[in-house]
Amino acid sequence: MKHTKSRRSRLRRTSLALLSVTALAFACGSANAQTTGYTGIYGGGPLYKHVAANISEIENSGFTEVIVWSVEVSSAGDLNLNGEFPLTSGGTYVGNNTYPSFAADLVTMKQGTPKRITLSIGSSNVGDFQDIKALVNSQGTGPSSILYKDFQALKAALPSVDAIDFDDENSYDSASTVAFAVMLGNLGYHVTVSPYTNASYWTSVVSQINTQLAGTVDGVHLQAYSGGAGNSPCSGWSFGSVPVYPGLWDSNDTPPQMQSQMSSWHSQCSITGGFLWLYDDIVGKTYNGGNETAAYASAINTGVGGNTATTGIYGIYSDGTAFSTGGLDGNGYAYSSNLLGTSQTWNGATFTIGAANTVNVESGGTLNLTQGQYSELSVLATGINGGQTAQTFQVNYTDGTSTVISQSISDWFTPSSYPDEAKAVTMAYRNTSTGTKDNRTFYLYGYAFPIDSTKTVKSVTLPNNRNVVVVSYALSNPSINATPVSLASAFNKTGIYNDGATFSSTGGVDNVGDAYSAQLFGSSLEFNDVLYRFGAANAANDVSATGQTITLPAGQFSSLQLLAAAVNGSQTSQTFKVTYTDGTSSTFTQSISDWFTPQSYAGELQAAKLPYRDTYSGGRDSRTFYLYNYKLSLNNAKTVQSITLPNNANVQIAAMTLVQ
Repeated sequence: MKHTKSRRSRLRRTSLALLSVTALAFACGSANAQTTGYTGIYGGGPLYKHVAANISEIENSGFTEVIVWSVEVSSAGDLNLNGEFPLTSGGTYVGNNTYPSFAADLVTMKQGTPKRITLSIGSSNVGDFQDIKALVNSQGTGPSSILYKDFQALKAALPSVDAIDFDDENSYDSASTVAFAVMLGNLGYHVTVSPYTNASYWTSVVSQINTQLAGTVDGVHLQAYSGGAGNSPCSGWSFGSVPVYPGLWDSNDTPPQMQSQMSSWHSQCSITGGFLWLYDDIVGKTYNGGNETAAYASAINTGVGGNTATTGIYGIYSDGTAFSTGGLDGNGYAYSSNLLGTSQTWNGATFTIGAANTVNVESGGTLNLTQGQYSELSVLATGINGGQTAQTFQVNYTDGTSTVISQSISDWFTPSSYPDEAKAVTMAYRNTSTGTKDNRTFYLYGYAFPIDSTKTVKSVTLPNNRNVVVVSYALSNPSINATPVSLASAFNKTGIYNDGATFSSTGGVDNVGDAYSAQLFGSSLEFNDVLYRFGAANAANDVSATGQTITLPAGQFSSLQLLAAAVNGSQTSQTFKVTYTDGTSSTFTQSISDWFTPQSYAGELQAAKLPYRDTYSGGRDSRTFYLYNYKLSLNNAKTVQSITLPNNANVQIAAMTLVQ
């Protein structure tokens, strides 16, 4: 890869070491956040040789994108890594015949610092893209074509692969390249390009691809070494909103030299990522007494203003592990990786949790965010050594402006129920430095910050306070083309209480003294990119259905979506009627599961799975309870006027949102 004729020849049938990359726990939770903006490292044979030491080295290095080089495409459409590792044949994945651990190794990499794994196609002096051109011209890119079948098989066998990198250095056929990229986008891959010359060609191709399938190309790996020496991401390589990440070669630049060059580019044109060519050169080596791979990752991260400015904390340990790092709070206590797992879901987003027993939590400084336009930044965080009030988070945009948020953060042991704070994860213990457990209840909190969706996010500056620690973040667009319905005038029951609040034994959501927890809900919930808003705790905040009619915001919408549940048993075949301003209506029949016993009725999704409910005495019932999502499809050619609910007081409505 990355070679013209005057550069190093392509590595074929050569024994190379294994590549692996690591990123902090700050991975974007939702699928649509898997874009570049990362510190990448290219590597060949080292990736698939299943060398445990190499996997561990990259997993803990600080790199955040693994670019596996180089996939060959034969004239028959078969895929192969470096001429020695057949991947597909005739539309079937055959990689397990040679390296059966490859898929698992990729998964292991993403449990460390990598946020993204990319497979690169091409280099100089090879005919991969000529073969792709011939195949596209003869078979097209539809489901019956061999290219479609092979990359579909690759996606199924290697689900950890997020993107395909185009390193075409000699074909330069626009039509077939665009068609191939759009096919990959429709299969669920992102695409990056890796040019060293021919800027006008590549800018045109990227524009054509994203015009046909928006967002497919989400990064450019610009070669700035060998044949690309002298290239600058700040001059002559503009791809509009698609970010450019320059790469340098370890054979030419030491870590300090690489940091200096990346810093210069960052100052000139605000690059937010870069890459290193080539892992095979440095695998297992040391630099100034430390790991050389990690030294390069640190150099690039620091140069582009990345997350190395934050304080890395060993905050999550596997059960039974003794440690001397101070843990999450500096006093010898840490979260349990056995309880947190590798990911958590809150507010409709999935958050990646950092690998146990390493740096996996951050405090202070500035973190690079996945560049894009989003309306919400969600954070999993906690206070330590007491609650931390009025903490400042600053979201920075690429145009130099920012959004400042003030948020109070509860201590992980003593929740204070601050406004806009939710208990995202409730844990039965924490780990101690001696390898034992502190068997009390501890928390990880969730916060959802609204941000400016008209601007491109760049980074977030965390509170300058070691007693505020952040475990993970997610960016999303929960409220685009959606209109929450105010139920304030319709609330006729108090079904959501603050933890510890007391109320009537005949009250709550079920009229027998049980209620949802406001700390688990927060003020809103995002589910499947739709935002729902709840009523205030300890007040009327629930609609018990009695056949009433609720006025809807006027507009033309494709669906009305509900957060609801049944109490005192599941309630089948409930009738909802939406009336339009022209006097016509749409009627829906929906069965509603009891909040304790989900039935998985048709049209029913579990929007929230809750570890307890509150009781009237101020205690909690520590079993699992649910809130469900229902979607009523509307006639979007008509203007909605109202909804009439079932005449059944055991049906409870917590929130509604209209979606265009």
